[in-house]
Amino acid sequence: MREKLSSSHSFSYMIEDPIARAQKWIEEQEEKKQALEVIERQKPKVLFADAVSTSKTSILIRELAKILKQNGVDIGQQRLFEWMRTNNYLIKRQGTDWNMPTQYSMERGWFEIIETSINRSDGSITIGKTTKVTGKGQLYFVNRFLKEKQSTYQEA
Repeated sequence: MREKLSSSHSFSYMIEDPIARAQKWIEEQEEKKQALEVIERQKPKVLFADAVSTSKTSILIRELAKILKQNGVDIGQQRLFEWMRTNNYLIKRQGTDWNMPTQYSMERGWFEIIETSINRSDGSITIGKTTKVTGKGQLYFVNRFLKEKQSTYQEA
């Protein structure tokens, strides 16, 4: 009885019985092999995630909607904007702040605001603001939507 208890929670080298030690060693090797296979399968995803999250270029929300669509998420630009406003990633208040990132989103580095000056025909200059999704934001939103997609498939 004592041997069973000690062998179930210990490493193979800690087991006195040679047969039980060999069986435990085989189990450990199989677990290690499976873990290495998982790492190998996930390597391209990790490289992509690192590349996107450290990217210095940001994309429009419209482009994020297309990326999500390519990943099997049934959403377009308008519905993505609506979802982001509903879930407090973007400001819902009508006016100059419409579709600008919330403070919460900005603090996490998911969005950036690009300002451009627009020369009008009457000589006046106005400033236009565009919300863009950073590399970190792209990774966050793709993962968020894919997790939601998986949970809905598991419920069905």
